[in-house]
Amino acid sequence: MFNHKFSRVKAILKRIPLFWLLQLSGWTGYLIVVVMAILPSQASDLRVFFIVAFVCDFGASFVLRSVCRRQWQAGLRFPRSLLVVFAWCAAFAYVTATVGLVATESSTRLLTSWAHLPQLTAYAVRGGFVLLSWCALYFGIKYYETLQAERRRTLVAESSARGAELRALRYQIHPHFLFNTLNAISTLVLAGRAEVAILMIARLSDFLRTTLEGNSAHEVPLSDEIFFTEQYLEIEKLRFGDRLNVKMNVDTSISDCLVPYLILQPLVENAIRHGLAPRRGAGHLQIEAKQLNGNLIIKVDDDGLGKTFRPDSTETKRSRVGLPNIERRINELYGEQARFGLTWPAEGGCHVLLEIPYRLKVKSATEHVEI
Repeated sequence: MFNHKFSRVKAILKRIPLFWLLQLSGWTGYLIVVVMAILPSQASDLRVFFIVAFVCDFGASFVLRSVCRRQWQAGLRFPRSLLVVFAWCAAFAYVTATVGLVATESSTRLLTSWAHLPQLTAYAVRGGFVLLSWCALYFGIKYYETLQAERRRTLVAESSARGAELRALRYQIHPHFLFNTLNAISTLVLAGRAEVAILMIARLSDFLRTTLEGNSAHEVPLSDEIFFTEQYLEIEKLRFGDRLNVKMNVDTSISDCLVPYLILQPLVENAIRHGLAPRRGAGHLQIEAKQLNGNLIIKVDDDGLGKTFRPDSTETKRSRVGLPNIERRINELYGEQARFGLTWPAEGGCHVLLEIPYRLKVKSATEHVEI
């Protein structure tokens, strides 16, 4: 009940312009200080003066708001803006001091009496300090708001640019994978394996439907990524048959962990295309995912051709966009919190290690508020 009332108060305060919140709260605090300062005094005329001066200063602040806003919108051209604000504050300070003294003495003779000039000046200096302080706070708050607005614009621009780059990197995977699969299908057709080619087309259609109809988030649960990879492996198993042996060791307790979208499939594709496909005989591919020390560890190991024995043509180099793509994506998403590396055992094969922060998918829940 209390939280609900507090939320309603916060909602009401958000609808009130910031100027009025600061204006009312600031002058209320100043009034409390003035009252606490004059209460111990036994002189009634001093109390009258400070109360009248407070009312005059409070009224002057509204005029100064227009003056300060005009100078702010003009770009605060120094020293001109400083002189304009100082002149207005000085004028209001002397008016406030004069009105306060007149109210205290109940006589207009003070306006022409040189004897009261030192007292008038002293009170004017006090009032001028208050008004100049108000103007300084006004410009300080406006400057702070400008910095915050600029910071928000910068963050939005950086977020948009980062999102665009991530989408561009992510969408590079589709033509890359599609090109390789279509090559495999054409090879099967030329080899007279039409039934396998038709089945591969059906599997390709299922895979593309899954990826293209998925959400546009940069991260998905690990279970979804495993499902995408399994669909891809079904296509490759049709192509290689008994030559491709896959072992998947994924901890089911981490299925809700978030991973970059389509991050595992390029690793598997790289292992099959450049490691297992060129080798003779059957090859083995092992996929492992586990949680360790607050991070998600993904390993993709194959016993195919090592780095030394792989063909190293210019065309092959140009086609390898998957691994650089992955490295750039994880750097964009996690920065120094992620690690990506490849090791090449002397006996052949390749070991890929991907380490990213372990983060669970946030599940939305309906909150019930007691009224």
